Amino acid sequence: MTAFDALKQNSLSFKLLPVSIRELFYLGETPCDIFGMSDGLFKLILRKHSFINGQVLKDLIAKNHSTIFVHQEFRKSLIELQQNNLRTVTRSLSIGDPIDKGRKQISLLTLNMSYLYSDPTNDDTLNLQYQSVKNLCAFLYDRPEIHERLYKEFIKQKHHFIFAQPLLASLFLIGILKQSHVYSFKEVESLFITSYFKDIGMSVIPVEKYDQTSLSDDDSELLSSHPTTSIQILQGRIKLSPAHLAVIENHHLFSLLANDLHIPDTTKLDDRSVKMISGFETMIVSITDVIAAMITPRPYRSATSLFDSLDLVKALISEDYPTEFRLIVTYFKSVFFKNN
Repeated sequence: MTAFDALKQNSLSFKLLPVSIRELFYLGETPCDIFGMSDGLFKLILRKHSFINGQVLKDLIAKNHSTIFVHQEFRKSLIELQQNNLRTVTRSLSIGDPIDKGRKQISLLTLNMSYLYSDPTNDDTLNLQYQSVKNLCAFLYDRPEIHERLYKEFIKQKHHFIFAQPLLASLFLIGILKQSHVYSFKEVESLFITSYFKDIGMSVIPVEKYDQTSLSDDDSELLSSHPTTSIQILQGRIKLSPAHLAVIENHHLFSLLANDLHIPDTTKLDDRSVKMISGFETMIVSITDVIAAMITPRPYRSATSLFDSLDLVKALISEDYPTEFRLIVTYFKSVFFKNN
């Protein structure tokens, strides 16, 4: 390497930002120059306005370019492009093939969730996510027959578990609630939104730290307090009632945030807290979250199957909630295991 090349590489290291190659999905051309890392050096892999499609992206991933780099000055424009994509799909969600539209919607929602985690105080990003989640809820509520396909498509996308888990938990939740025939659509919608945003408080810890096998004591303390942080982030910014905020506050009735399952001791809680923690809404939000956590991998454990996750659910709630447990099993048997 010449001295000039070394100087150029050093300059790029100060100007380039790493982003996921997912941020090129659903774009017809590159909005800016795209760089990759090869043998420790930055290399231009796609020039601005280069044509991109699924095959181009697969080829880049095959060459270990799952992380790409863009100039800092173009980072915002790339985000805006994908957010406009999300707006477009959200507005036309009921038009066209429901599987294709649903797959694209949940992928773009999950991408925008990563933007929200990096800047949770951004009202525009939060409002876009909120409105898109509301539209997705109506879309899924009217189409229970596509839930299994969308689940399989979403699993294949292999999003980071921090962003994948809220979508999976909410997908399971809406199906169970609708099959119960107890809740109106508006009630289901409110619980769907509650489930989807309940973990936004986890954004106080950089996503990269979740890829470690263990967290520091300070990070663990922040993580354990994330339900309260979620409320602080959401309160007054999206339409959630005090009751739904209370569900968020207590949604870790069962926790899989550590290697071992932790079931909190409720013997010292007052009557109001016990009722909230033992209420069906909080329980079902917590249980669907546990199932979603089990089927997404962690640095300290592999993902389990959906079937195995239900074995854990049986151990957790079958004695205290026998009717509700039968409802959950019936839902998964009829939707996800109907061919078995």
